Amino acid sequence: MRIPKNNNAPQLPTVESWNGTTVKAKDPYALMRDCNANTRLTAQHYLWKELLGFLVHPDIDTRAADLKVADIATGNGIWLQDFARGKPPSVDLHGFDISLDQVGPKPWLPANIHMHVWNIFEEVPAEFIGYFDVVHVRLITVVVKNNDLRPILANLKKLLKPGGYLQWDEVDTIGCSIKTVPGTSASNLDALFSQLKGHDTYVSTWKEFAENALKTPEASKSLEHNAMMETLNGASIMVPKLVWVTKKVDTVEH
Repeated sequence: MRIPKNNNAPQLPTVESWNGTTVKAKDPYALMRDCNANTRLTAQHYLWKELLGFLVHPDIDTRAADLKVADIATGNGIWLQDFARGKPPSVDLHGFDISLDQVGPKPWLPANIHMHVWNIFEEVPAEFIGYFDVVHVRLITVVVKNNDLRPILANLKKLLKPGGYLQWDEVDTIGCSIKTVPGTSASNLDALFSQLKGHDTYVSTWKEFAENALKTPEASKSLEHNAMMETLNGASIMVPKLVWVTKKVDTVEH
């Protein structure tokens, strides 16, 4: 699908687009990009949607037939694929990520979904400056450098057209806690959680979760097993969800 030629965008994007094969990421991404991680991303997406009660915040109008939407740090593209359901093929959907290793074969995607390799800290491709009505991003605090969100926010803002919306979904890692049913022990889960609280490994699998905490296979395997048994007996990690929605204001030059 070609982007219609108009005054705001060229006819064909020149950003490094996905050709239907995977790319080998050269980045410090802390988690795996294997089958288990892909499954986690999909399950995590639907759990997140179920808990929030929406995919796109109700304040954002997505009814336009010519809507242009970007999903940043798209992972396996599950958010875009979910969004595409029930939308007309004229809706223009783009996923961006530093690696597309987890995206399925191109023929399996809806024709109006386009995937691009892009590092969020690099310059926004010229053809996408001021292009999108909606920009969505989720769970990317793990890549924030020096606790400084400004470079990321600046690039996300550039992607939006005037009047466009940014929706940013995150978890409150500081506000996480452990909840148990009466009489249930959570000592192993607490030991694991105490080493990770405040860090962004909340998006990992159980295996990655334990290994990142202890760095030793024997200890992590034991703790992983014991903590998992505690969750089956009624202990759980409670993770608050945060959704930030903002609108790019029209600027008028005098």
